[in-house]
Amino acid sequence: FAHSLLEQPKYKLQDIYRSLSILAEESDYIQAEVYRNSNFLHKRNTKVLYYDCTNYYFEIEQEDELKKYGKSKEHRPNPIVGMGLFMDADGIPLSFDIYPGNQNEQTSLKPLEKKVIEEFGCEEFIFCSDAGLGSENNRLLNHSKKRSYIVTQSIKKLPEEYRTLAL
Repeated sequence: FAHSLLEQPKYKLQDIYRSLSILAEESDYIQAEVYRNSNFLHKRNTKVLYYDCTNYYFEIEQEDELKKYGKSKEHRPNPIVGMGLFMDADGIPLSFDIYPGNQNEQTSLKPLEKKVIEEFGCEEFIFCSDAGLGSENNRLLNHSKKRSYIVTQSIKKLPEEYRTLAL
């Protein structure tokens, strides 16, 4: 697109790489501003917030402060980083956070949810996630004030009486 502009910007690949550290430092501010400004275009539906985590591997052998050996979704023996993502009820990303690959994904929720509440002003919502994020601490966190939660549960892992009732 930039090449179709009347005055084309002049930058090189190294300029883009140099900007990545600044974007990383200002990530929280950028996310909050994108959320605030997106409300002018389309009212964001934050009554239901979806949260999930994934991880990304690196084809390297040495860990660093962020890339750590952990349980990879692809079962690869490489260092990974994890990412937690909140989406609004329309499936539009709201906020994300990157965390070390050796950290349990269940502990990634609280700091990111605190950011969504404080910086975005989303205080009343239904938290939805899969069973992997349904720890007791996460359920207690979202069973307070004006929040509630829905967490999936594997029918196969339920006791027989609950499985029969569910089916």
